[in-house]
Amino acid sequence: MEIFYLLVIAAVLIPFFVRKITQGEVGLREFLGRYTDTVGPGIFFLIPGVQSVRKVDIREQVINVPEQQIITKDNVAVTVDGIVYAQVTDPYKATYDINNVFVAVVSLAQTNLRSVLGTMELNDTLSNRDTINARLLESLDRETGKWGVKVMRVEIKKLEPPASVQEMMNMIKNAQSEKSAKITAAEGYKVAMITQAEADKQSKILQAEGQKESQILQAQGEANAKVAIAEANAKALELNAVAAQQFFTGNAVVKEQLATIQSALGNNTKFILDSDILAGVSKIFGGGK
Repeated sequence: MEIFYLLVIAAVLIPFFVRKITQGEVGLREFLGRYTDTVGPGIFFLIPGVQSVRKVDIREQVINVPEQQIITKDNVAVTVDGIVYAQVTDPYKATYDINNVFVAVVSLAQTNLRSVLGTMELNDTLSNRDTINARLLESLDRETGKWGVKVMRVEIKKLEPPASVQEMMNMIKNAQSEKSAKITAAEGYKVAMITQAEADKQSKILQAEGQKESQILQAQGEANAKVAIAEANAKALELNAVAAQQFFTGNAVVKEQLATIQSALGNNTKFILDSDILAGVSKIFGGGK
């Protein structure tokens, strides 16, 4: 029975003497409220009322930056919120140098958001989120280092202009889209007309070249025909000359008689020919018929 009572007493008192630190945490042990040392994961015995342990989570934390309205450089109120990813790197500073370090990180993030967006115009804020994130990360990491906190990254979740401005932007975007569509259609029509004109030009060129070739071929045909006719006429004359030569060669006596007559007559206009001579002359000029 005494053992039972001892176990009950131990179960009641042990939580006052023992502290457990889990993985991803560290403990800042204090003696009479003054920091003494830092302990890692495990179980530690404390003297109740004299010693205590402050647990600090050293894992990366996701910190939501609440929504707020910020005036841009061109006087447009935008609604912005974001997320900060941060991690405690120095538990001592994060605990003893500032009260509630992550609340301070949120406040600092909101202040830096106002500073960054206040130097940018609306169009720049909407199209340069990466630039905003980079500038916030640089400024936050520089400021939180003295608190023993490392800012890993910053992301803007929501960045919206007022509804009226958004509606106007949508109208401008639609107008630009229509303009681009018309320009594209006009460019397409222009290209089509140029292509058609080039096709017509090539067609006319080919047609003219065809007509030229046809005329050349026709002229060549006519020239060839004339050459053939001339050659045929020359051939006929040549044949007639050969026939005459052959005839006169075979009738040398008649030729001598004609020569004698021509010499005797001189300038006389009247003369008498023998019937045999006339027959021979007639035969010569009659083609030997």
